Amino acid sequence: MRIALIGAGNMGSLHLKVMKMAGVEIAGVCDVKDEILRKVKEEYGVPVYKDYREMLEKESPDGVIIATPPHLHREQAIYALKKGYHVLLEKPMGANLQDARAIYRRAKGTNRLMVAFSLRFHGLFMKVKDYLEKDLGDILFQWHVALGRTPVNEWIKDSRKSGGMINENAVHVVYYFLWYAGDIKKVYGRCWTLEEDATIEDNAAVTFVHKNGAVSTLMQTWTAQHRWRKWGLQATNGTVTVDGYLGGNYKISTREMKVLEEGNFNEDVELMYLRQLKHFLHCIETGEKPVVNEEDGLKVHRAVQALYRSSHLDRMVPL
Repeated sequence: MRIALIGAGNMGSLHLKVMKMAGVEIAGVCDVKDEILRKVKEEYGVPVYKDYREMLEKESPDGVIIATPPHLHREQAIYALKKGYHVLLEKPMGANLQDARAIYRRAKGTNRLMVAFSLRFHGLFMKVKDYLEKDLGDILFQWHVALGRTPVNEWIKDSRKSGGMINENAVHVVYYFLWYAGDIKKVYGRCWTLEEDATIEDNAAVTFVHKNGAVSTLMQTWTAQHRWRKWGLQATNGTVTVDGYLGGNYKISTREMKVLEEGNFNEDVELMYLRQLKHFLHCIETGEKPVVNEEDGLKVHRAVQALYRSSHLDRMVPL
């Protein structure tokens, strides 16, 4: 299986590492920065390009991974899909809801687009989903609190390129809220911007009300004075608490106060991306629809856009 990569920065370099772990042939790598391409050429010895169209035409890969900043996703994903390629598109689908809708329209019915909401393939999040289905019942409410600092890169504070903190980063959380509790029907939230050089929100608090009545709450800051992260849920028949994000102390218990499982979860982050890649390869081989696809991407974007509208209008926004 030959896979090409568009965008070899922070996330792209991780995708290259995981492709090598999986024994995938790297058909070619495209990036606009010469220093990145030199490093890729030295480390992997693969063809490198500055024009992704030229790369796809010359290399004819089986699939393509797009790991560029969000504002570039629309053009690149639609081009690759029009050419018939299977696409693994890094989250979010785009910088805004309009981008997501355009990609959705092109991908719909093709079974060729997978969106990289990678928590679907993380060991702890899969474990909790399994317990929900077997033991814990329906979610009443769930929460996620993330206190941190703005990532350091050249585009993330620009709303035209990233779409915002929630759009670019917290979509992982919005995705698993949907995965665990189903479709969202209304949203209320507030956004703030504290950093003077940012055109994005760097603080947000939002409540999502799901169609089944469940409530999901997210609070995130990129201006925290110290880091702190926790998440969990209360279901009809049990409770889950996690002190951390992808790892840390966790506890899963039943309504009868029985502890089903507890411990300190620790898993190499590459395993999540390896499972994701293997699913992408499987879908290329079989033609099956990816479990995370354009429908999920559009639902997440609609929820994020509703948050931004709710903050602007200071009222609940229906979906």
